[in-house]
Formats: sequence, structure tokens, C-alpha cells
Amino acid sequence: MSTHEHKSSSSMSTTNKNTVVVPALKFTYRWSYILLYVVFLIVCNVLIPCLLFYLLQTFTPITTKELIGIGSAALGLSSCFDAPFRLFRLTRHRPDFGPIGTDVWWHLDFVMWSYTFALLVFAFPLAIAPAIAFYNFFLMSTMMLVGPIGVVFLFSLIAGHYQYRLPVRCSSEPIGTVMKPAAFYCLEDVPAVDFKLGRDFRRCVYGRYDASPPFRQLMLDLTVYWVLMSAVYCGITAAVTWAAPLNFAFGWVLGQLFMWAFVSAVGCYFLSKRGLRREEAWWAQRGTTLVKGSLSESNSNEKTTTTKAPNIIISPPTGNGEEDLDRVDGSERSGSTLIDQERVDQEKVREGEKNTKNDRDERAMTNNDHSLDEKRD
Repeated sequence: MSTHEHKSSSSMSTTNKNTVVVPALKFTYRWSYILLYVVFLIVCNVLIPCLLFYLLQTFTPITTKELIGIGSAALGLSSCFDAPFRLFRLTRHRPDFGPIGTDVWWHLDFVMWSYTFALLVFAFPLAIAPAIAFYNFFLMSTMMLVGPIGVVFLFSLIAGHYQYRLPVRCSSEPIGTVMKPAAFYCLEDVPAVDFKLGRDFRRCVYGRYDASPPFRQLMLDLTVYWVLMSAVYCGITAAVTWAAPLNFAFGWVLGQLFMWAFVSAVGCYFLSKRGLRREEAWWAQRGTTLVKGSLSESNSNEKTTTTKAPNIIISPPTGNGEEDLDRVDGSERSGSTLIDQERVDQEKVREGEKNTKNDRDERAMTNNDHSLDEKRD
């Protein structure tokens, strides 16, 4: 994994020879909040632009260039709210929600950096198309939002395959870590920040990834899936943009984004369910029962009942009495010492605060001695 949470959060723990305990990744949320957010996105990015475009085109003498300019202003409305709010939560409440291992405010997580990059690319057709009367380019704006995310996901696959070590931090991963599949970072960041589950959830994600090889495969599969779905969306959008009339393409392209998102989300849901079933089956084939407990249960069980060697996951003995070893190279376990690193950082901070306090006390005592000497004189 990464250099983040080795003994305390990462690992597989065994309560007996037939049971494996890994951190559960359950979290609660309100469907009403998600529904309201989806409605907000649809209103801002489909309803308002389409109403303005078709009503103004029908009942006013306004030109197509002006219509596209108005549509561009309306289309970027939602990103003026969700991105700043997420950035505020990530920076203002960083000790609660931010990546593990650093409290530097500008060390944002993977999702925030990727979303910001996509928004910058997304802004190009919105700003340029009305100015140069290149209206088909405006219709490519949603593709410019989805495409960069797909490119980032693809890069994570290539970087992981060739063991490319990151020159910068990536969520809770330190510099020099081999990049994991992008779906892993999304699973870490979105619940931690957007669902307010905080750093404990981040630790659980690293613990699950470190403990379970089938879970690592699931993250890889989901990343490949979203790369393919992004390519499908970009292809369909390009075909509609350049082959269909503007009046049809305007409404279709905007609505297509949410139809694609819904279909892709359903596919992702079933792919995840299948991956989790395969995870349980994988452990069952090795004569073990997978138990998804809390992080504290995994830690306490590991301290009392397991023996671990560096860079090796030891499965309990299988039915034939043979020990099943799944070797993982150091790069894949790069996230396994998150908590250890965090504790070291916290101890350094506490030691620095203690030294500062001692210095203040010594200066105060020295000043008192000087004042007493002056009074005696």
C-alpha cells in the first residue's frame, strides 16, 4: 500500500484459524440529500440552460451567438457552489476530513485536484465558443468535463502497471509511492469529505486494500470500467455534436450527461457487488471466513493473534494444512503505515509544543530573577 497505516489499520487479522477480520467500509447517508443534490445539478446544467436557449430562441430576436453565451454562463453555475464548498470543508476542517499524514492546507485530496483540473478544461469551450462563434465547440463542453477524468483514471492504470512513483502527494499517499488505481482514491476521498466520515474512513480503506487481494482487484476493475465508460461518453457526444443540428444537439448533449451518469452508476453498483462476492469466495476457497469488522476489532485481534512478516499477507491454513502466502511488493503496501506516520508527526508536534512551553517558562523565571535583583539593588 503506501507508507501510512501498517500494523494498526491495514491488515488482515485472524481471530482463529478459520476467520479473517478486515475493516468494514459501511457508511450511512440520507437519500434525500443525494436526491436534492442531483436535482440541483439537473436544474443548473439542463433545465435552466435549455429553457433559456429554446424560449429565447423562439420568442426573442436574439442571435445564436448571444444564446450560446447565455448558455455558457448558466452551464457553469453549479460548479460555482459545489467545488468551493468542498474545498472549504477540506481546508477549514482538515484535521477531521483531510488526507492522512499531512495537515498542510494546500495538500488537497485526489478528487479535489482531479475535479479542479476537469473544471479548468471544461471552462475552455464555455469561454471560447461564444467569442469565436464556434457553436459545436460549446457542445463539447460536457465532454471536456468527463474526458479529463477518464484521462486521469487511465494514467493511474499506466502508472501502476509500470510502477511509476509519484513525484507529489496523492490523497494520503506520500511522495515516492506507486500510484494505485484511481477508483481507490475516489473511494477514500468522497466518503471522507463529502459524507463527513473523516480520517477514520480513510484508514479503513487503506486497511481493506492492504488486507484483501480481491479488494485490490476490484479497485482495478472499477478504474478500467470508468475509463471505458468515459470513452463511450466522449464518443457519443462527439458524434451528436458534429452530426446533429444545433437545436437538437443542445438539449440532447446536456441531458445525455445525466443519462450516462445514471447508466454508468448502475453498472458500477453491480460490478462492485460482484467484486465483493468474489472477495468472500476468494477467502472461502482458502478455508477462511471473511469478517468485516470495525477498525478497532481488526487492530485488537491482530495484536493478540496474528504474526505478520513485512510485505507478506499470511492467510490462515487451508484445509489441506498448507499455508497460503500472497506476496505483495513494497509498492503495493505503500499505504500500510499511515497511522504510524501520523503518530510520529503528532509526537513531533507535541514535543515541539513542550519545548516551546519550557522555553517560555525558563524566560519567565529569568525575568523574575532579574526583577528581584533590581529590587534588592
